Amino acid sequence: MPFYQTNSRAEKRVEERKRTRLRSGKLVTLDGHFLTECHFHNLAGGGAKIRLVSQSTVPTRFWLFDDQYNGALIAEVVWRQDMELGVRFIDDPDVTPLTDTILRTLAGKYYSL
Repeated sequence: MPFYQTNSRAEKRVEERKRTRLRSGKLVTLDGHFLTECHFHNLAGGGAKIRLVSQSTVPTRFWLFDDQYNGALIAEVVWRQDMELGVRFIDDPDVTPLTDTILRTLAGKYYSL
């Protein structure tokens, strides 16, 4: 596994992270209920650093909807610091995928779940 040196700390990530700019998303419970909005700070192949738009109770695992691509991945919290979260993307065949209706609703300018 390659290590990337950032701010004097070795990071154990497979792919180098990519900064994002003004990229927004939404956190949704695994059963499809809206939690809060977020902004992506950076993305790596296996995860992301996000910042919550408002204070919210966030479960350990949730759907992370990407407004740019109108798709969602299951995310698992790796670390938390105030309103920032580090998450990794996981596959879980036991979790029912979000329906097309929910995905379309999340992609809309005004949404309500």
